[in-house]
Amino acid sequence: MFITRFFIGNISIVILAAIVVLLKKLLKDKITPKFHYYIWSALLLSLIVVLIPNRLMFSAKVNSIAQKITSPTINTLSPSDMPSDWRYEFTEVIDSFNSISSIPIIIIIWVIGALTVIGFYCLGHRKLRMIIHFSEEPSEDIIKIFDDCRKQISVKNNIHLIQSRLVTAPLTFGCKTIYVALPEDMTEKSSQTNIEHILLHELIHIKHRDTWVNFLFCAEQLVYWFNPIVWWVFSQMRRDREVYCDWAVLNIYPTEEKRLCYGETLIQFAGKKNSSIIYTANGLFFGKTQIKYRIERIANYKRETRRSQALGRILLVGLSFAVFVQNGVLSAFASDFGLSYQPNQTINITEADYSDLFNEITGCAVIFDTRSNSYSAYNVPMITKRVAPCSTCKIYSAINALEHGFITPKNNTLMWDNINREFPEWNNDQTLRTAIRNSANWYFQALDRHSGADLLEQFYNGIGYGNGCIGNDTAYYWNGSSLRISPLEQTELLVKLYNNEFLFKEDNLDAVKDALYISDYTGNRLYGKTGTGKKDNNDIIGWFVGYVETDNNTYFITVSLQDEANANGKNAAQIAYQICEKLGIQLY
Repeated sequence: MFITRFFIGNISIVILAAIVVLLKKLLKDKITPKFHYYIWSALLLSLIVVLIPNRLMFSAKVNSIAQKITSPTINTLSPSDMPSDWRYEFTEVIDSFNSISSIPIIIIIWVIGALTVIGFYCLGHRKLRMIIHFSEEPSEDIIKIFDDCRKQISVKNNIHLIQSRLVTAPLTFGCKTIYVALPEDMTEKSSQTNIEHILLHELIHIKHRDTWVNFLFCAEQLVYWFNPIVWWVFSQMRRDREVYCDWAVLNIYPTEEKRLCYGETLIQFAGKKNSSIIYTANGLFFGKTQIKYRIERIANYKRETRRSQALGRILLVGLSFAVFVQNGVLSAFASDFGLSYQPNQTINITEADYSDLFNEITGCAVIFDTRSNSYSAYNVPMITKRVAPCSTCKIYSAINALEHGFITPKNNTLMWDNINREFPEWNNDQTLRTAIRNSANWYFQALDRHSGADLLEQFYNGIGYGNGCIGNDTAYYWNGSSLRISPLEQTELLVKLYNNEFLFKEDNLDAVKDALYISDYTGNRLYGKTGTGKKDNNDIIGWFVGYVETDNNTYFITVSLQDEANANGKNAAQIAYQICEKLGIQLY
């Protein structure tokens, strides 16, 4: 889910900001103000990376081929056609959907905050319009100095130089038309040299396209309005941008005397910052602390050398690599939190149209054809979404217990504990075969309890089962509280289990396959397991995971249903039956 990725991304941004601050302190005098400012660009890129949805990150790994599989419409199976054991499939889904219900509240809070920030920006824009409205042309002397400064640093933008009684310190703002606003009493209280210093500084901003960069700053502050670290980072970026402009102006002057004179100009204007901060404008001053820092940097002025330039570039490349790593970390966390599945290699999937089988229930299906070694799927965008596996994970709970010797293929009966449970079929001694058929929760809870959470999680991670997360509770990990898996993963994993790519003992694997056996109709042998997740007495998750062996091929079929009602294992199995019929496989 994007919100979880966004939350994790904010944590990674804070870590990256701490790294940048540490590097700046360590390399304070070894790189120029230009790179002290530029290295913040890694944070800007990081803030954008966090906003990339998971589906875009995963889209390169699952390629959907625009080819529809069509076949004649078939009749829907009646409930009486379904095997009786599927009546007892359910898991009470609790934790996984409680968090989802709070998401609209989080979104509403974010929207309210974003609208507040937008309102703040609108007030600033109104202030700028008033500055333009209550402005006048500067004197000819200031215009001449301005033109000389433009020629000196080769700035050709469309710039309007104005003076306004609404500003007490210089401002630069605008997009297509850029305004440089000076205080109304600039001529009276400033020398020609002071005016030149100020105008050069503002023109450097324009040359660096800082008026456009301001809009990027504002857009990202709007998105991350709730994160105080992001606001602090942008304040540091604005401070370092002013230092960079100061440094660029100092590079113009050949003597130490003229550079110190520029510092004196800043001190002269230090007490004249504008009464309101306008984030869409470049202001000459943002507080006394900033002025003190800038004066210190002017006093320690050094020209750029090849060594400092090379070090700055290496630093930029290194931080860019850190952002690339952040992208991978976010992807890994997305998987670990059960958000979505990212295949290790590209999978080409043919789109199949089975919409007539789902009866308006939201869901998807994945089919793997062994002979052609190809995948087809219905509702491709949904097949990488991870949800609670419900009872389908009992397949792997069983193989774990067999591999660790908790039960054996010949001795797998567990005695009933005489506790009456929901279904009569559960209130008996159970073998592995009957436990799978009846989906007896207590049987697999006993196996998992004997295994323990650590060993069980190690097993699930070892075979690559979804996010592999068991947590501390072995009793209900499949109900969405921790373990999650996608339909595509279910199919891939069953193929690997069938082919014994995990090198399990053959008799253990045969015992599980035998327990999954459902029917044999004219040589078409069906194996599988269903699962149902309920919430407030509504069936909201339905699974069928299985395969069909024919005389000349084996098909692996996963059907996943996720809806507000009627999404259960029985309906998923019914759809799986119908898909088989469309594939030309008769099962009844």
